[in-house]
Amino acid sequence: METQLTISLFKAAVTTWFIWLPVLSFLVLVVTWLDYKRTIFIADVEYVFLEVRVPREIRRGPKAMEQLFTSIYSILNSTVPSHIIDGLLYGEIALTMSFEIVSIGGEVHFFIKTPKKFKNILEANLFGCYADLEIAVVPDYTERMPSTYADLAENNYELWGSELVLMTDDVYPIRTYVEFESMDEYAQLDPIATLVEMLSKLQVEEELWIQFIIVPAGMEWRAKGQKVVEGLRTQSSKTTIIGGESTVSMVDRTPGQTDIIKAIERNISKPGYYTVIRYVYIAPKSIYNKDLARTGIPSAFNQYQAQTLNAFRHDFSVRTQTIWHKHPYFFPTWRLLQRRKSIYDSFIKRSFPEAPFFKQLFTGQTLSADIPIFNTEELATLYHYPTDIVLTAPSMKRVESKKVGPPAGLPIFQETGDSIQGFKNK
Repeated sequence: METQLTISLFKAAVTTWFIWLPVLSFLVLVVTWLDYKRTIFIADVEYVFLEVRVPREIRRGPKAMEQLFTSIYSILNSTVPSHIIDGLLYGEIALTMSFEIVSIGGEVHFFIKTPKKFKNILEANLFGCYADLEIAVVPDYTERMPSTYADLAENNYELWGSELVLMTDDVYPIRTYVEFESMDEYAQLDPIATLVEMLSKLQVEEELWIQFIIVPAGMEWRAKGQKVVEGLRTQSSKTTIIGGESTVSMVDRTPGQTDIIKAIERNISKPGYYTVIRYVYIAPKSIYNKDLARTGIPSAFNQYQAQTLNAFRHDFSVRTQTIWHKHPYFFPTWRLLQRRKSIYDSFIKRSFPEAPFFKQLFTGQTLSADIPIFNTEELATLYHYPTDIVLTAPSMKRVESKKVGPPAGLPIFQETGDSIQGFKNK
């Protein structure tokens, strides 16, 4: 019976080839065209790499970084294609910025990769939020290393990488810096302290790179959050009390349910960014310690866990770990090799997942909607410049003195002669 059905379907396909073959050919042509135009569009965008050097005493906390993310939202949002034709015909996609924390042999650095046309605006906003920073245009630190994983492995290096995503829907917030603050000076905590401390413990030849690649999210995120809030409200039971001439309805909702609704409403009230959190640990095989990356980084992010709201976990489809007795079971060694190649390449290129053709055709969205969204407060919690609470160890390249403003008309920033020691210049 099944054989007869297969033969019938094959005959039908052969008979109607003049219908489905042109349609299929057209779709293949359109997808190929879109990939081609996107490649050209991305290649034409010029980026610049900035290193941000933090002063020894910096008293402005994550709130200042939140102001920065709020300020640059409209700038980046202006690059989002305004019409579906811009994306499909010209290959336009929203431009990204990458905020990065890097440990090279235990020395911690802060970098930003931004489109060159936004460099002056970004610097102005950075100085508006942190007046004593020092910003320098520097080469991309990844250029010190081999350009492919194959070359890296050939030189007796190994890597472990992953991407971090949220446990539940992104409308549920993580724990933010607001909950780390205290009126008592001695009880103040900087949420980035744990991560910086861990990065400072790396050995001389170990490196750990973390990037937060951001793209502005649209209003649909808030609409999704409002829908979740309405669903939580309808789940609450109502009690109607009839007495005399009046009727009173009371909502039976626990304090925990009320807190969740308030947290979601507060979360979606601020601008949001699609955010890729990706990290790579690289070390010579003789001192390679995969547990540092596999469990160390997630443990540093565990402090942002809110038990009834959200938390971080590995993206199991990306991390460089395959187990033979788990799906898809076959060829675990080969799959591990492909994952290592993929995440190393993605990190160096600062890749951001793009929307497939049909998704873009029906929604007009050029970037993948599967990426979690973080609002400006959450982003500032994850990436900000450490305060003087953290700057107690000699693990960061710092500005040792305050600077006064130069006379008008002088060039303020110039490239320095400093170079970060690494694989290619050892």
